[in-house]
Amino acid sequence: MEEREPLQANPIGDNVQLDPVVVANLPPNSKILSVTPSGKSFWARTVKIVVELADGTTAQFFKKGARNSVGMNMMKGAWEADSALYKFVPHYTPQPVGWGTYENDPDTSFYLCEFTDMNDDLPSPREWAKAVSSLHLISMGKSPTGQFGFPVATHLANVPVNNAWNASWEAFWTQQMKSLFDQEARVNGPDDELEALKTTYMSEVIPRYLRPLETEGRSITPCLIHSDLWPGNIKPKANSYDVELCMFDACAYWGHNEADLGICRNLRYKLGQPCVQEYHKRVPISEPQADFDGRNAVYAMKYHALLSTMYKDRKFRQVLIEELKSLINMAGAGRSDSDVALPPRL
Repeated sequence: MEEREPLQANPIGDNVQLDPVVVANLPPNSKILSVTPSGKSFWARTVKIVVELADGTTAQFFKKGARNSVGMNMMKGAWEADSALYKFVPHYTPQPVGWGTYENDPDTSFYLCEFTDMNDDLPSPREWAKAVSSLHLISMGKSPTGQFGFPVATHLANVPVNNAWNASWEAFWTQQMKSLFDQEARVNGPDDELEALKTTYMSEVIPRYLRPLETEGRSITPCLIHSDLWPGNIKPKANSYDVELCMFDACAYWGHNEADLGICRNLRYKLGQPCVQEYHKRVPISEPQADFDGRNAVYAMKYHALLSTMYKDRKFRQVLIEELKSLINMAGAGRSDSDVALPPRL
């Protein structure tokens, strides 16, 4: 998600020495010309590496590193997630090069990929939808297990997400949200009102809007989800003639394609309905179409829970509370006299 000032140091400058494991992931006989800061992240240190290759040409790489077991899992997840994206949309994703743990500092791990020069302009709705729909359509039906999930935990910022494989989309989304809600509670402490709202969201709202996707003869074909498509992770390539975008820093898993549209609902990210409308010019709304707005609100809750977890600021928790109330009211749930009819499980 969003970026702040890093905690970890790396060698910076010209002709510096990098850890032998990092060097081993670079092309053979590369000469390090420079290592410079590139981007900002509170969760990892990010640098640009320029090398001279054996044939005298130069190449550029991007490296991020983080410490301890959390950092190792983040870097492993980054490698697996971006490698999955690159398999399906290499023209939109920087090529992953490698990941590992430093030889000289076993408490530090890193992820390395090709460097792509980008600018910070907000992507147009058309280009955003074109890139995201390409990922979804090309990967559709190619889940390695045929289920929803991912081989490893991936991270939203430094927050791990439960990607355990599940044959049911409703059950998978429930397990992801339970994981995020539990982490939010650990960070911010107990709140009786919020706990009650979370329970209603999990037990009534998710079934109300997601179960119909997989009942009455309907089904979902998993596609690869980026899962963190705020404008900091999908940017225009610099000097690109056709304004092509670059997607990176994925928190990937195999899921329902509409889950990637949830972030558009959050006003903080300035994507909005134009991105959703452009997307649906390329990918039809899932049935039942009448439930789309409710499903979109269900998926958007992930990012409200994440922001409340990342930032120890009461305002983010309050937004989470208000959004849960609004969605529960939309679903007609959480009342003793509720007449919400949930589809039966298959």
